[in-house]
Formats: sequence, structure tokens, C-alpha cells
Amino acid sequence: MQVRNWMTEQVESVRPDDDIATVRARFRQRRVRQFPVLEAGRLVGIITDRDVRSVSAPDTAVAAVMTPDPVTASPSMLVEEAAALVRQQRIGALPVVEDGLLVGIVSESDLLHALVELCAVLEPTTMIEVECAEGGNEVERVRSVIEKHGGWVPWISGAPDGTGRQIVALRLRMPVGCSPEQLLEEAGFQLLSSISGSVVAAACG
Repeated sequence: MQVRNWMTEQVESVRPDDDIATVRARFRQRRVRQFPVLEAGRLVGIITDRDVRSVSAPDTAVAAVMTPDPVTASPSMLVEEAAALVRQQRIGALPVVEDGLLVGIVSESDLLHALVELCAVLEPTTMIEVECAEGGNEVERVRSVIEKHGGWVPWISGAPDGTGRQIVALRLRMPVGCSPEQLLEEAGFQLLSSISGSVVAAACG
């Protein structure tokens, strides 16, 4: 499930030279929590309703209070990866950029709805957490280990634990006779937890 399926494509934006009074009025009208800031069609920042509330001078320019060079997503990013990014960065939304152009925005609530829908079709599955090295392509390596043996990984997310390591959490469904815990440990991952449901009947590949 990709960000493109959940993002808002018709995105309202503001300019760096817009004043706070104008932006404050637009927040009230549109009932949104953030506006991307565009200059010559390019994303240069993001401004939130909280940013606006902290400014008393109505003629203050957006450029003075916006967050420049905001964290972004791509349309092809998985929703679980976008949700992890929102959590890690403690932000309310991700502008969605493709080929340098703003093509949408995906909010925290959009991602929550996506994950709820995703989880609704996951049973029966197993939820596993493993610890591994931070950085690199460890999340994709975990996915590869499971899929190589016929497993299905509809949800996976990695987050640093503050000690130079990272925790990778995933939901998966495995063929009968395959132990995902054993496969991951044999691949060098440290198993932290495993909560299992029933599994589908299939031959282990």
C-alpha cells in the first residue's frame, strides 16, 4: 500500500512572502493544520497552525516562521514507512514530492486510516520484532528473508532505539512448516518478540 493511494492531491499552498494574517485566515477557512510553502513552483518549506499561533505581529512573513526544507515522502513510499517517518520526526504531515514537484500531501490521520485498513485484512498473521544494525537496508533485508521462503509481509517498519541499533517490527504470514523466527535468527537478526496467529496452509518454498 503506497502513499499515492492515501495522499491528498489537490494541495493548497502559501508563498514565503505571504503575511501571517493572511495565512491565519486561510487556516480558519480551510480547517487544515499545515500548508506547504512554494516558491516558483518548488517546495521550500512548510508552515503549521502552531507556527502561526506563536506569532503576534500580523505582517510577519511566512519565510520567517516556516520550517525550511521539510521532510518529504514520494508517491511510491509504503504507508508504513511514511508513518514511521512521521513518528520519528514528530510531524503532522509529509509533503509528497516527485521529480522535484509537489504532487500531494499525506497527513498523520491519512496514514492512521491506511494502517487501520491494512490491519483489518491481516489476520491470521504473526507480529515479530527484531533488533539489528542501524542504517543500511536492514528493513528490506528482513523483508527479503521472509519473502524468499514464501512469506507475505504486508507491514514492516524500522526505527532507531537510541543505542546505535534499530528495532524492525513486521506483520507476516508464512507457509505451514516455516518458522519466521528461526529464519530471521539464522540471518543474523536478534529476535525480541513474536506474537503468532494461525497460518495458511501451503508448502514451504
